[in-house]
Amino acid sequence: MGGIKMRIKVIVPVSTDIWNKMIEEAYSKHKDPDTEITIVNIKKGPESIEMIYDEVWAELEALLEAEKAEKEGYDAVIDYCFGDPGLMAIKEALDIPVVGLCEPSIHIASTLGRKFSVVSVGGMKAKGMVLERVKSYGLEHKLASVRLVEIKVLDIKKDFDKLVEALYEEAKKAVEEDGADVIVLGCGSLLNIAEILQKRLGVPVIDPGLAALKYTEMLVKLGLKQSKKAYPKPYEKKRTM
Repeated sequence: MGGIKMRIKVIVPVSTDIWNKMIEEAYSKHKDPDTEITIVNIKKGPESIEMIYDEVWAELEALLEAEKAEKEGYDAVIDYCFGDPGLMAIKEALDIPVVGLCEPSIHIASTLGRKFSVVSVGGMKAKGMVLERVKSYGLEHKLASVRLVEIKVLDIKKDFDKLVEALYEEAKKAVEEDGADVIVLGCGSLLNIAEILQKRLGVPVIDPGLAALKYTEMLVKLGLKQSKKAYPKPYEKKRTM
């Protein structure tokens, strides 16, 4: 019995494509056989997203790319950043499923334990963005902590072993000191790490990129999308750039 064929456009809302190959490899390994993935970047915007300031720079371009995807006939869109830049606006604009990285990841985490922690890169400057997202999704009461290592997103590829060890130390503290039952990695670029940490920590560790992929596939298979009562189409009006 064949699966449901679907085309998903993955919008990486940064102006560099240095993560695309890693995302493509991870998605090729974990996607359903009949799922077709296309990965694109925004033409204008930040190289990486670590703060709310970066998100603002990325949001409009991500929205325009998402609208283009719907016109091209894609079945769903993934806004591939843990900050979910422009996600609510994209949900309003589109009539196909729109999924970010943070929203599905922390909701999945909330079903796997009583408390979860977000562990990520970007240093303490990135904490505000994570806290705002968790609060906006109504799960602040289930957040044990946000722990961040002092490694910038653009430096993730420099030393994989050092990165994994730094994340492990913070995740261990989140479990042992903060009371977390589940760890959510707070960046879509932290690929191939969740399984390593999960084995060492003995608690569920969620890769947000993979969580978004499987959640999107589920929505398409079930014929579900964001409610237009919650996310109504924007009024027709003149808008200038």
